[in-house]
Amino acid sequence: MNTFTKITLGTVTTLATIVPSAMAGYQVEGYHLMDGNDFGNNNKAVATQIVKNLTEVGVPVLDGGKNNIEACHPQEDRQTLGFYVPSHNFMVVCTDGIPTDLQMETLVHETVHVIQDARDGIENDTLVGPKGQYYKNVVSALSPLKEQTITSLYDREDWAIEAEAFLFESHGQVVANELETFVF
Repeated sequence: MNTFTKITLGTVTTLATIVPSAMAGYQVEGYHLMDGNDFGNNNKAVATQIVKNLTEVGVPVLDGGKNNIEACHPQEDRQTLGFYVPSHNFMVVCTDGIPTDLQMETLVHETVHVIQDARDGIENDTLVGPKGQYYKNVVSALSPLKEQTITSLYDREDWAIEAEAFLFESHGQVVANELETFVF
């Protein structure tokens, strides 16, 4: 990431904590920031709660499609759905060609990573690697497809972090409530 991008995202993060209601869903310094309306009517209430609280903790949610973020461009063999960058406190949800329900699942998944980061740092002790009991319990609750996705797309040291995010990605309200504990 170049210096200009780092400075601009830092400014966006600062603006997100100063004037969240004025910028959600709007352009700020050339970046489109998402709000609950971006996730469709079925998800609007939970998405609004999550995005509002992310904004309050200084983690803006950028629209990867509208911002033409290269990592969101489809590749031959995969499509990135979103990502959280803890070192710069921002999240991206990829939107081009992605159904709103899947965008919502991605918002929730990446929000789990924000919670992991707030809890103990993204590489925290509560998520012991693939041999740990917590990891085994989480993986046993996942579908075989999600477990295969984790083991085939992520580095081994990230399996526990991803397993927890995959486990909760379809539980938006649970994640929204947990995120609120870090806001208030």
